[in-house]
Amino acid sequence: MPRVNDLGGTGWYFGSVPRRPFDASDVDDRAGVAEWLPASVPGNVRSDLLALERIPNPFYDDCYSASLWVEDCDWWYRRSLDIPIGPDQRAFLIFDGIDYLAAVFLGGQELGRHQGMFGRQVYEVTHILRQTPAPAELAVRLWGSSALPRRRLSPLEQVWGWLAGRLDPASVGAFPDRMATLKCQMSFGWDFAPPVLTMGVWDDVWLVVTGGVFIEDVWIKSQLPGPPSRLAGLTVQVTVDSDRPRSTRARARVNPANFEGPEWGPVSFALDLPPGRSVHTLTFDLPNPQLWQPWDRGYPHLYELTLSILSPRLSGSNASISAAGLPSLDSTSTRFGIRQITLDQWVFTVNGRQEFIRGVNWVPADSLPGRLRRDDYDHLLGMARAAGVNLLRVWGGGLREKRAFYDLCDELGLLVWQEFPFACSFLGYFPRDAGWLGLVEHECTGIVRATRNHPSLALWCGGNEFSPRRNRSLVQTLVRVVEVHDGDRPFVPASPSPGDAHNWNVWHGKYPLHAYQEEEARFLSEFGLQAVPSIETLRAFLPESELWPPGLGWQLHNAQLAKLWRYAGSILPTNSSPGAGQGWRVRGSSASLDDFLAASQQAQALGLQFAIEHMRRRKGEAGGVCVWQFNEPWPAISWAIVDYWRRPKLAYQRLKDLYNPVLVGLTFSQVGYRQGDVLQAGVWVVNDGLEPLIDCALMIELASERIYSASVTVPADSLAVVGVLRHQFRAEPRELGLALYQGERIVARNTYDLTYHDLTPVVWRDRLMRWLADVLLR
Repeated sequence: MPRVNDLGGTGWYFGSVPRRPFDASDVDDRAGVAEWLPASVPGNVRSDLLALERIPNPFYDDCYSASLWVEDCDWWYRRSLDIPIGPDQRAFLIFDGIDYLAAVFLGGQELGRHQGMFGRQVYEVTHILRQTPAPAELAVRLWGSSALPRRRLSPLEQVWGWLAGRLDPASVGAFPDRMATLKCQMSFGWDFAPPVLTMGVWDDVWLVVTGGVFIEDVWIKSQLPGPPSRLAGLTVQVTVDSDRPRSTRARARVNPANFEGPEWGPVSFALDLPPGRSVHTLTFDLPNPQLWQPWDRGYPHLYELTLSILSPRLSGSNASISAAGLPSLDSTSTRFGIRQITLDQWVFTVNGRQEFIRGVNWVPADSLPGRLRRDDYDHLLGMARAAGVNLLRVWGGGLREKRAFYDLCDELGLLVWQEFPFACSFLGYFPRDAGWLGLVEHECTGIVRATRNHPSLALWCGGNEFSPRRNRSLVQTLVRVVEVHDGDRPFVPASPSPGDAHNWNVWHGKYPLHAYQEEEARFLSEFGLQAVPSIETLRAFLPESELWPPGLGWQLHNAQLAKLWRYAGSILPTNSSPGAGQGWRVRGSSASLDDFLAASQQAQALGLQFAIEHMRRRKGEAGGVCVWQFNEPWPAISWAIVDYWRRPKLAYQRLKDLYNPVLVGLTFSQVGYRQGDVLQAGVWVVNDGLEPLIDCALMIELASERIYSASVTVPADSLAVVGVLRHQFRAEPRELGLALYQGERIVARNTYDLTYHDLTPVVWRDRLMRWLADVLLR
């Protein structure tokens, strides 16, 4: 029998029942389910109903409102469990994530109740499986999302909440109910996500069968070898549960997981186990270690530790026999990598070398996250790496993603900035009572323990856009969780924080795109513009009558029309013809859907170019940049550069040049050049690689005419100022093309739109609102 039995798949059934209080003494009302329907786990109630065509597609038009009734029902999920347990064996039921209020039953017995989305639940079920006639029924009762906890406000908080609503009528107030939960905050509705409150067994479910000892957790910490040593120090903290006092031996073996190399070990340790749960620390050295590196700095070497708990041979024992000839009470394998990551004034250092961050913001890839599978992550993360991305910021309004996400980041050499599930408290603060902080500690401990062995995980962050000063008790709780359960990675209280900026002067403040060049922060972790996705994508979520001109359908799918008009209008020619389809007046331009779509994508790509080039030119002073945002959780008109169906926008294509480890660029005034004008531009090259670029040829062309060339040598990991381009245009200029050659190979390319200019003034109200937002996050 396998040690780990995956209980996911299609062998589940679900059905609805009326609401019962979460704290009721008896909640086993399975008999009240009128109809049991087939289900999939991991999953969500809505995704299962959608698969059966019991609800309309919530991502089409405004159809999510047609399934709001789902949140007012409670739901049961059940499946049969026919796994025999031998007399010397034990069984443990593990849920990696249930969303959000749940009670778990096996064989008619309630195992426990849970509040949260990220905490791992582990139940010993040995006696139940032995006593219950096979097959036993595993069942999970889920409370509908309208039963979620709500904020309980003091009289003073109620007054402030009322005043805050008057100060900012467009906001959800100072103390929204979402803050009472440790649930994916985005699911309450966001400016790129629908208000679809999920419930379900959203992550994996396992039944683990062991001998008399259960290895509950393995935590591996490594220490880089220092010269002249070639030994990496490994510390393995193992949490075990023993059925009785036992004298055992722990045996460890290390193998390369994704490269060719020698096996190390086994090494053996004596362990005297008390009954119940205990924690033990094993230390040993690994010779000649291969380091895990980000993909742009080397190879992401991974190892696999196999740990077995062995017992002296007992006559008649049914325990499995290890390779050493001793009965194995339990055995498990864990992947890890050897690397060191530090953060100093927003400059990351990986394995002793500074790493300039070319990052993107990652949001949940589906508003129904239970249905995400490894293939979904594989596709999106592969696209990120292909665009030159070396870090993903897992935004605090989203998730602790499933294990496959972190496994793939390990394999692809992608760094991860992981935020805890707290986001956007501008006028208020998160709860401060002991009960809520206890929930924070439990759930966030689960997040840390689930991800800490992944070498890709580079940074912990308390969350997104809240004031650490007003949320001191929350931050202190998170600091304690990270120190106790990790201690290996840097922690920052929130983003933004001193040295780290969210630049929303462009877009929300309606500043011109070139205002990005005024950014002085050492790290820029949010910036971007919305852009319209492809017509194919629009037609997939909007009826034909809603496609053009923009209207309610666009707004329901998150389009911020006034800002889209403002930036697309700076691209559209003032005398453009309607083209195909109905024309629409935008800032003096009669535009078609094709025109407007193209202009919005050009504006988005150009905005990213201004910001990224500015930050990369500051290499040595600045530590990195993260585009808002890479992906989206439903089909929308959003900041995503890859839409819900993974169709790239123009900005994604441009990112391949802008995030190439080698970037060639110009610095010049964006004035909208005409025939006879003189362009004067500084020419520069950034090399983020570890090898120098020697005897390269830099070429600049205008309309297939070469107007500049230079021989260039750029040291490793540096910025080189090449010279000055001066050229007078003999005809109306359109686009400059740059290419850097090493021999016959193009190592970098870039383009510049010479027609773009934007002289729109910034009004005082927009300046004031951006200043207030910065003040509120201090």
